[in-house]
Amino acid sequence: MNHRVSPKAGVRRTHAERSAATRQHLIATAIDVIQHRSLEEMSIHELAKSAGMTSGAVQHHFESKAVLMMNVLSELIESTVRSGELRPSPALPARERAAKFVQAVWSLVYAQPRFIVAWNIYLGCRNQPEVLGHIAELRQSVQTRMHEGFFTAFPELAAEPDRDGLLGLVLSSLRGLGMLQLFAPAQPSAPDAVHQAQLACLADWIATRCEAAAASAATPAKVRTRRR
Repeated sequence: MNHRVSPKAGVRRTHAERSAATRQHLIATAIDVIQHRSLEEMSIHELAKSAGMTSGAVQHHFESKAVLMMNVLSELIESTVRSGELRPSPALPARERAAKFVQAVWSLVYAQPRFIVAWNIYLGCRNQPEVLGHIAELRQSVQTRMHEGFFTAFPELAAEPDRDGLLGLVLSSLRGLGMLQLFAPAQPSAPDAVHQAQLACLADWIATRCEAAAASAATPAKVRTRRR
């Protein structure tokens, strides 16, 4: 007697894989609800309804809205990391590097709908210490990654005494532009033109600082050569 194995038998998912897929589906649904409606509407009941599940099934994976929000924030951060390369090669000219960096960080992070979703969560969970603690950990992780990436891309600035303030100003500028999307008018072309002009100014400032730092670092060597 011949026993044939079903083609599906080889690709059958484990319980852990099915559970992980369900969690990802719920997180993606929660992000969609917050993005297109509001954080206030994102309850366990509404999530279950939107995901086509029961409230009990949702609570099996996320016992509370606070735990769900922590997982949503983690996914938002990880999706930013997975979405593309944020650091240009340090071998490129300073102005090309600066333009690539600013455009990449803007398009992959601050111009994304997930950025606004994250800020909705930040602002909506101010009275939830558990979520706020998780937010602080995530922000520290992101800050560390951005710090390493920025000074790898711009090694001229790594030895500057105001390096932390410099990076803070760059990220604050980008974050501010991202927040302005909450108040953008109905015509998308006008604010986009303004944003692009501001991004160009920011890239020019980074490049100018790189050029000044490189020139300053080269000056002592030239002076020593002349003395000889």
